[in-house]
Amino acid sequence: MKLLKGWKLKLFAGLALASLSGTLQAQKPGGLDPRILGQGQPQIGPASYRIPGPPPGMSGDPSMDPSMGMPMGMGMDPNLPQVPCGPDGMPYGPEGYNDQCNGPCDRFGRSPISLFHAMRCRLAGCRGCLRPYGEGGIATQRWFDVSAEAIFLTRTSSVANFNTSSLGAGSNNFVLGTGDVPLSDLRAGLGVQANFQVGPGSNLELVYFGLNKWENSASATSSVPNLFSFLSDFGTVPANGFDDSDRSFQHTLNYSSTLNNGEINLRRRWSEPSGFFQGSFLMGVRYLDIDEQAAFAARGEDNNAGANNGPRFLNYTVNTQNSLVGFQVGSDLWYNIIPGVKLGVEGKTGLYNNRAHQNTGISANSLANNVAEEVLSNKVASITQISPQVSYRLNHSWAFRSSYQFIYIDNVALATNNFNSVPPTGFGQNVNRVPTINNNAAITLQGFTLGGEYTW
Repeated sequence: MKLLKGWKLKLFAGLALASLSGTLQAQKPGGLDPRILGQGQPQIGPASYRIPGPPPGMSGDPSMDPSMGMPMGMGMDPNLPQVPCGPDGMPYGPEGYNDQCNGPCDRFGRSPISLFHAMRCRLAGCRGCLRPYGEGGIATQRWFDVSAEAIFLTRTSSVANFNTSSLGAGSNNFVLGTGDVPLSDLRAGLGVQANFQVGPGSNLELVYFGLNKWENSASATSSVPNLFSFLSDFGTVPANGFDDSDRSFQHTLNYSSTLNNGEINLRRRWSEPSGFFQGSFLMGVRYLDIDEQAAFAARGEDNNAGANNGPRFLNYTVNTQNSLVGFQVGSDLWYNIIPGVKLGVEGKTGLYNNRAHQNTGISANSLANNVAEEVLSNKVASITQISPQVSYRLNHSWAFRSSYQFIYIDNVALATNNFNSVPPTGFGQNVNRVPTINNNAAITLQGFTLGGEYTW
């Protein structure tokens, strides 16, 4: 009996001393005792985080008060570990968040302070509908069911300038060429995407973008019939050129190009334990179509020595169609800045068969029959696409999205690269004109998108 009483006295005395000294600690659910990992080691926080910032009453910021309309699930969590915050050396505040609006850190001690400090603070202070919708916390999975956006692209190519007209025969004074009709203006198109979940962390996605159309035209004029074309080697073969394409008052060049793209991809998603970083891998098939037309026209004077003794003219039109079909792989990586705001980048690349089709039509005043030529060729091509993106969730169903697009396509047939300088047989020259196709060009598309995502 005395031994039992002595044991009880020692127990009560130990509890009293521990409560006074504060050395007795209880392990919080979901966390690890700092004494286990060691002082200053990264801790595992709970699965749900609020928008980082000082708790109500610490800084006097009413935007952080739940009464001001903060979404559910984003309140201050008293169970967050009170440990140093990553490489910046700034400590957490009393509630587990940095007093300077820098936290939280993930389980590996990473903090985006140096890059996203100002952005995080400003977004956290937004009021009303401008505040990002953050229900679900920092680890919300990247997902949407459908999206639609406007896509604005510029276009450049690797094709060198091809001179079509000179002022004067054999003068080398070139006044018109394909370099005068660049398709570098920003043109708008449409992009849509639909996602269908096919398994845990896996989804099938259908992607389309296109309807972008570039057009340009240029012309050269002369007060006297002194314009010469590439078909006569600029008035030298034959001397003084042809009756149709040379000794002209006006030469005109028109160029247009359209783009359409479709994809079917299977995407597999992943997420790190803390949810700061998420990503996916994809593989699928892609179809990309580039259709182009380049038209050269010459206009001369009436009552000439030509066969029809009428207005002298030439219309030379080249059409190319590129149908690229093949397999692609890719991946994306997303960083959750704060609940409701994600920043990411996606890359895709693949090999494709380009079924390039070139057809040429020529009509002129001295041709009894119009010229019609056609060439078909298959060649391996590649497409590489890189797109940094941002997603800003407005509410449960809607999110704003924007991205920068970079698309590189090689081994395609461009219309301005397929003019044939050999004159038609009907022009009276003893030449052998052979239809050809040049599908060695490359184009680069760059631009941005603005649109929305919908989740039901």
